[in-house]
Amino acid sequence: MSKRVVAGLMVAQGRPRTDGEAGKPSPLPGPYGNRYAARVRFTRSALVVASLVVALSVVACAKRVTPVLNAAEMSGFLDDYSRLVPGGPDQPTFVYHDRRATLAAYDRILFEPVTIWRSGKQSLADIPPEDLERLAFELQRAVRTRLERSFRLVDQPGPGVLRIRLGLTQARQDDPVLDVFTYAVPPTAAFSGDEPLAPATRTFVDAAALEGELSDAASGAVVAMGVDRRRAHQLQTWADVRAAADRWAAWFEGRLERARTSS
Repeated sequence: MSKRVVAGLMVAQGRPRTDGEAGKPSPLPGPYGNRYAARVRFTRSALVVASLVVALSVVACAKRVTPVLNAAEMSGFLDDYSRLVPGGPDQPTFVYHDRRATLAAYDRILFEPVTIWRSGKQSLADIPPEDLERLAFELQRAVRTRLERSFRLVDQPGPGVLRIRLGLTQARQDDPVLDVFTYAVPPTAAFSGDEPLAPATRTFVDAAALEGELSDAASGAVVAMGVDRRRAHQLQTWADVRAAADRWAAWFEGRLERARTSS
């Protein structure tokens, strides 16, 4: 594997993954390991068809329309679209919940680093590397801050541990190549500045969706997933991005806590 450093981030051109690795981020060191960021290209044969998509610019009161699920438009972030159904009010656009599972059984969360997916070879290259890191960080920060109120966050799977994966995506599962950005450890210090987004960053954010999955960290069984493409307004500045991430994180924590206490 060849490597090069761009703006302090490690960029690796990796091999295509095997089917057994499909659709999953590379194994990462613990959340207190060395920080790095990697952009990896995956071939279609290396990706599993799926996704949960929650737009970063979502607000809970956004107007809804009757959704139509088109598997070809999904990114390949998750494992199975066939279980998704249209969501109701205050739900993602498409949802799945294993009604046999009870969230009351989980008191700890393994929250994996946020990833960014886009269709096309080197399709993330026009977005400044620091912007990719900041986009992932803002969502990671907002969700982690909220989750810490009700759960103990851990870095190892085990009984009673709920695994959460989130990814910002602008991708289609039938595209032959995807460009994927990930880092092992979120930055320890918050980014400063509320300046306007760079044009390429704004274009991506306007079209991007957030995908995610909740699963039992011990067994791997999927507990819930969803796809949400609601938008209230365009994001023009980093202040908009941060506020949108905070709104979605508050909504997500509320939904998770209600589901746990009502189980």
